[in-house]
Amino acid sequence: MRKSSRRFTTWFLTVAAMILFSGLLTITGGKAEAAQERFKSEFEFEFKFEEEASRVIPQVRVTKFYFDDGRVETELHEFPKQARAVSKDAQYSESARQKDDPALKQTFYPGCGWSFGTHVMNTEKGPLAFTIYCDSTTDKQPDAKGEKKSVSNHVIYKYDLERNLLSVLNQVQTFGESRPPFRMYYDFGGYTLQEDNGKINYEERNTRVYSLLSNKLLARIAGYPQEIGQTLRYTEYTKISNDPKVLAKIGNYNTYGNNHFSVETFILNSDGTRTKSKIPAALPNNVFYENKIGSITYVSYKNPKSENTMVGYRTSTSAAIKPLSRVDASSSIRFSKYERYVLIHQQTAKEKTLRIIDTKTAKVVSEIPDTGFAVYREVGDSILLFQAEKKDYYLHVPTGIVTRNMENSQLVQADTGGYTGDQSKLISMQAPPQMLVNGKPMRYAGQGPFLTKDNRWYVEVNDFAKAADATVSKTASGLIINRGNYKMTVSKTDKTVLTWAGQTFVPLETLNEKLGMAGGFLNSLLGKGYEYKVLHVFSKDLKEEDVIARPDLYEAIENDSGNYYAMENGKPAARPLSEANRYYYDGTNLIFKDGSLVNVASIHNAGGRTLRNIIFDINKLKHVIAVYGTPNATKTGGQMVRWYEVEGNVLVFESNTNLNGAYYISR
Repeated sequence: MRKSSRRFTTWFLTVAAMILFSGLLTITGGKAEAAQERFKSEFEFEFKFEEEASRVIPQVRVTKFYFDDGRVETELHEFPKQARAVSKDAQYSESARQKDDPALKQTFYPGCGWSFGTHVMNTEKGPLAFTIYCDSTTDKQPDAKGEKKSVSNHVIYKYDLERNLLSVLNQVQTFGESRPPFRMYYDFGGYTLQEDNGKINYEERNTRVYSLLSNKLLARIAGYPQEIGQTLRYTEYTKISNDPKVLAKIGNYNTYGNNHFSVETFILNSDGTRTKSKIPAALPNNVFYENKIGSITYVSYKNPKSENTMVGYRTSTSAAIKPLSRVDASSSIRFSKYERYVLIHQQTAKEKTLRIIDTKTAKVVSEIPDTGFAVYREVGDSILLFQAEKKDYYLHVPTGIVTRNMENSQLVQADTGGYTGDQSKLISMQAPPQMLVNGKPMRYAGQGPFLTKDNRWYVEVNDFAKAADATVSKTASGLIINRGNYKMTVSKTDKTVLTWAGQTFVPLETLNEKLGMAGGFLNSLLGKGYEYKVLHVFSKDLKEEDVIARPDLYEAIENDSGNYYAMENGKPAARPLSEANRYYYDGTNLIFKDGSLVNVASIHNAGGRTLRNIIFDINKLKHVIAVYGTPNATKTGGQMVRWYEVEGNVLVFESNTNLNGAYYISR
């Protein structure tokens, strides 16, 4: 009996331990999965003024744009423990009262005649957001001259997203008119505090340099330093005698006021180490410029044979210059912001190209058509942001793929956003739109849908197949996608197909055409301070009964006026909506006739854009013509409609100068 009891006890403890362990695995797995989420965070500092308590409460609004499915989430974090007492006199024009707030709460706009905003640093532990707060009021006590001086309070706040922690890095009070005591140096990762109300003291070195990450004091210097990449350049001043005989012996000195100083220039690194700046040696006659990065020196020089300006490099073991640019081109050299890449602009009589070199290895990474002498900012592990023709683009360095930044979208161009998660499969730092197939949301295993420079939407085939209930199989020549009676071959030799990190991307209009999908629409949804996109695709075989079964998604619309369109004698013909049924879903109209989908439409939707390979304002016909060319014109239903037949799809626009609606005819 005891043995049986012990066996039962042992069995019970073993099972309990297994259950507990499996529970721990589930919990751990959930945390691991959450940690693997990829998202871009946009930060905005806000300050709430409570009039009755005469205090300001700092808040941080965090908007997360998820790269896994295009979701957008916004949270407002409030930190009452960091509340600051503030005089009512400080409110004047820097506040905006919310009249409908019974608690008399106001939004306080910090700033003493200047604004700072929000800036973000990306670190290994996640993004950190910074801002400078300032309130200013008049001192009630007059000074010795009987004048009342203004009093300003300056605070540097740091917000840690990973820990949801707001902390004060530094704070100082100034009197009267003075310069802002703080200056931020984000590339360097530090800030300066100028004492004595902003007055420079060359002898006492009253400017302090701190690290933004550790808040450690790195140096005491005179004046403001100059930020050069991830270093600071500053000057040290040593006072010397005013005796003319002494000055004559020194020869090289600077004079400030009535004092004379010898000067030395130093380079300060973010870890606090510093080196004395040396005067560069004279360059050889054929060398115009050189920059040493690690053990490699990059050189701009003249080719003695062709007289062309070329770009090359030499190593510490050899003085010979090895060419990196084309011999037949005249080339110029630039570097990305943090000198991770060399950018060589090459021009011949026939073309302009941009050759990209990895500075660590001096190897060619990619070469693309030159988009102009733009500034390239490193915004991702292998992604550069640049501007051309007043538009912003991303360059994916390993592949040379150039993607569009959608205007008014979730891209954070200023330093107000940070990225969290693995970037290894990303082609663009543009947070992807949400994409739904027949209302079913798509998840992105790697890079989500992106828009190329030539305005073509690309979608990863495996992600699309899962959402569209299709299958993908590999062949020696590429991929085969099967969806019901539809079959599509993706060839390795197809130049419209893009690949990266084991993913295959195909133009969305090709997927629509080959797999029996009706074109949908790209809708813009407005949030607080941002706009994000939703891509909709619907299958031609979608049945009205399927839509009726989902009242949570689709809203039935009374069809008492307006038209839908069908093809008759090779032209679109207007038919009254009274003989069809219309359903609304998130900016898109689905029109059914006899239970079958006949039109996918965007009607009177000023914020919508067609989902094919274009982006344009749907209010203006001229933007459609600029992309598609001269349309066909047909008078039907008492009005003139413009229409195009593209890749087997018919796209109809109700329009004169402006557009009233856009329709895909499903056939």
